Amino acid sequence: MSTNVATYNERWVSGEIVSTTGEEMLNRRQFTKSLIATGTALAAGASSLNLATAQPRRGGRLRVAGHVQSAQDTLDPAKFVQSTDYARGHMLYNALTRIDGNGQAQPELAESFEANQDVTEWVFKLRKGVTFHDGKALGANDVIYSIMRHKDPKVASASKGLVDDLVEVTADGTDGVRVKLKSPNADIPVLLGTFGFMIVKKGTTDFSTAIGTGPFRLKEFSPGVRTVVTRNDNYFKPGRPYLDEIEYFGIADPVARLNALIAGDIDMMSDLRPNAIDEAKKASSVEVFSTPCPRFVQFAMMCDREPTNNLDLRLAVKNMLDRERIVKQVLNGYGVVANDHFVMPKSPVYNSSLPQRGVDIDKAKFHLKKAGMENASIELHVTDAVQNSIEMGLVLQRQAALAGLTINLKREPSDGYWSNIWIKRPFHAVVWNPRPTESLMATLIWKSDAKWNDTQFKDPHLDQLIDAARGTVDPDKRKQTFWDIQSIIYEQGGNAIPAFVNYIDAHSSKVKGLTPVPTGNLGGFNFADSVWLES
Repeated sequence: MSTNVATYNERWVSGEIVSTTGEEMLNRRQFTKSLIATGTALAAGASSLNLATAQPRRGGRLRVAGHVQSAQDTLDPAKFVQSTDYARGHMLYNALTRIDGNGQAQPELAESFEANQDVTEWVFKLRKGVTFHDGKALGANDVIYSIMRHKDPKVASASKGLVDDLVEVTADGTDGVRVKLKSPNADIPVLLGTFGFMIVKKGTTDFSTAIGTGPFRLKEFSPGVRTVVTRNDNYFKPGRPYLDEIEYFGIADPVARLNALIAGDIDMMSDLRPNAIDEAKKASSVEVFSTPCPRFVQFAMMCDREPTNNLDLRLAVKNMLDRERIVKQVLNGYGVVANDHFVMPKSPVYNSSLPQRGVDIDKAKFHLKKAGMENASIELHVTDAVQNSIEMGLVLQRQAALAGLTINLKREPSDGYWSNIWIKRPFHAVVWNPRPTESLMATLIWKSDAKWNDTQFKDPHLDQLIDAARGTVDPDKRKQTFWDIQSIIYEQGGNAIPAFVNYIDAHSSKVKGLTPVPTGNLGGFNFADSVWLES
């Protein structure tokens, strides 16, 4: 196994992480300054504002309200699809790696990892002394089982599309695992740090409870109601976690969620709406926590069913979007204008040759006429479960009327939206949380066979480009590949994407240790590992 391509090692000092790298993950800073990194530079300054200078205090009970409430809540990492699952997962489990604020893979259950020369094999050395909540020692067989179960059709893993290129995972010596791939993939350490790849005990099939290695043990789990966890005193990170207990539940109504925080009924909340920021700032006990990131809201137009299977209708809608108004008025400036694809303007692989779309009513009318849909009427499904989609839908509705298209907004309840509406109705709102690299995002959403391909846009050439991007190390070739990917989605895809949306959360001023990680709300959903309560 070569060590001159990609190595990463880590040691623990006084309960904190001190990392040393070999050659920088295939010079990742040059060729995978990922989706996440574009938002992190903006967020980096904020992290120092929330980090406490005093020694973290142990003890206390944290009450957290998420913005999603669902009877589909699960303890099975392979089924994680919602923010409630992600946050709960980080309380109870760990992955081989973790994603830091720069979108980089850092050692977690693996203390080091390295690749061969052509990045078709990766070896992860496991951290010694890690035990599951029931006392069983972590071993290679647990890791092998946890990864390979995603390939089992019976599991119906939400992450199955990410392991299609994986050939096998085997033990490597007494304390390692070897991951073999069909083709080069420089993003494997990042992929194995994402939510779905948290490690469970070998043979686990019953997920009515959770036996993980995480900072907390499960005390109570009521899907759609609440989760209660208590400190794992045998956690492998010395001195952590700081809290005694966390109660986590959903409050779907954004007004009720903020009122609960102001009243002191909760300590932290996700998804503070932009129009409520000023109100939150007026409360002396509340702090606003904003993380710029490549999260985006889109209006998905499904390409396999009427009426949105008509390319001219899709192009008409894209030319109706008043993106500037959405960023300024709907997002209150907490976002960035998008251009109907998933790459942010500050990304090193952003396709700057594509004309920035804005409101062009004449062009919209032209495409409506070609589509034979002049003076037609279509239904757009929006919901509070997709942050800001109702307000964005109203902006789109007004511009569509000027072009001669009637858009009827159908406001759907949050509960059940992802099971009843998403990837089922021709025209519906979707929010996509960031992934650490553009390759992961493209694989999850735009591969023809991706489980989460919510527009059902399928293009063999696009599939080939996405596969090629994963193993492309040369920065110039990687950039050109992503330019081609963006062009296809921009010109033909079913995604009308007006803006990238900051994560905006809020918390009590007594909550300390929260740092921005642009993979999700509240520190990338990984607040349990680091936050503490000031007395």
